[in-house]
Amino acid sequence: MKRLITILFFILTPLSLFGFYGDGSGRSLIDFLMDGYQLRARTDQIGALYGVGIGDGDFRFSLGVTGNTSGVILDNWTNDSSTNNKLSSYFRPSVMLAMGYKSDKIGVGVGYQFKYIDSNYMVHTPALTLTVMDNTLRFNIPVAIGVGNHFVKNTFIVSTAIEARYYLHKFIDYFTQLRVYFNYGYARMSYAKIISSSSSAEGVDPNSKAIYKDQTSIGLDLRAYFNFPTDKGVSIEPYLRVLYSAALDTVENLGGVLNRNKGENFNITPYGFDYTSLSFDATGTEKLSGGYIASVPGIPNPQGRVPISGIYRVGIALPLGLRASNDFVSLYVEPSLAVTIFGGKISLLGVERKGFFYTFGYVVYSELTVTPVKYLELFLELQTGGASRLGGDLYGAGATTMILNASSGIAWYF
Repeated sequence: MKRLITILFFILTPLSLFGFYGDGSGRSLIDFLMDGYQLRARTDQIGALYGVGIGDGDFRFSLGVTGNTSGVILDNWTNDSSTNNKLSSYFRPSVMLAMGYKSDKIGVGVGYQFKYIDSNYMVHTPALTLTVMDNTLRFNIPVAIGVGNHFVKNTFIVSTAIEARYYLHKFIDYFTQLRVYFNYGYARMSYAKIISSSSSAEGVDPNSKAIYKDQTSIGLDLRAYFNFPTDKGVSIEPYLRVLYSAALDTVENLGGVLNRNKGENFNITPYGFDYTSLSFDATGTEKLSGGYIASVPGIPNPQGRVPISGIYRVGIALPLGLRASNDFVSLYVEPSLAVTIFGGKISLLGVERKGFFYTFGYVVYSELTVTPVKYLELFLELQTGGASRLGGDLYGAGATTMILNASSGIAWYF
């Protein structure tokens, strides 16, 4: 009971509410049913996982917050795009709550993540996670829903990043697991209120549902993992990653007049939406992780837009994982080569271009885990490389541009 009170104290203390599961889209909930009970604090997440035994399994729950906010919990750097001079305070990370039941035969969990941007826009993400076949087959099904209000009333954005993992190490030597990710995004962006506020658009109903833009994207990510132990104390863990993502047609409705154009974004998610410009982050930049595949490189264009319509991305990464560990230290290093191809109808500086853009680069990803005592773990994550993660800095760079990302934290297991 004393331990439970201690855990609840950390969870409910406002300054300790940094997330535990979820990367802003609910994807990481797949680990919820498999992790041990713990308190975890990292650069972008703090939270807790606890449970009680029921029958031949356990009921578990988790609470915390997460987000790429560099440790920012509250700030007042916005006034909701209003014209007044009053600034409001906002809670920046995403809040995550999860609960579930796990046994040797089957496990099921549900989660909910909430991200409040400001009074104009917020994101809800319910998620379902399942494990079957002695935990060798695992699924995660999140649905992120962005809802607009006031400035972007009638705006609705939905995406999913369905993940399936099949662990083969119990049946096949060296071939350890397969992973499949399916991504789909749809956005209906209403800008009737923006048009109605213009002096040249008299008579436009600010609540009209017939003035909008629809965008859609799809993607598929396949990964195959291998493991080759050696007699030198080092495990060789290569894997292959193949990624395809594409923008589908954009449909624009101007009061009943429909215009259809080739899409310009292959990564539509509610979390990448900027309601102030009614646009998405076209770079599709990935978070700190292994198996990195480059996003859209910076391409000079006087209009400041990605000059590729009907854009698609094909990426292939060949990471080579190297792992060594003892009772106190575990080190994982992953050098990786990746090639990424971008295609579509390309118009650069007003001139159409045949062919495609490509990026070939390298990334080194590493994890260092130190366990000074049995139940305490220190963690350091580092990534560096020369692929086009920084986008626009590369095309006109006069010197080599390097990437350096890091994350660290601590976990207490009980």
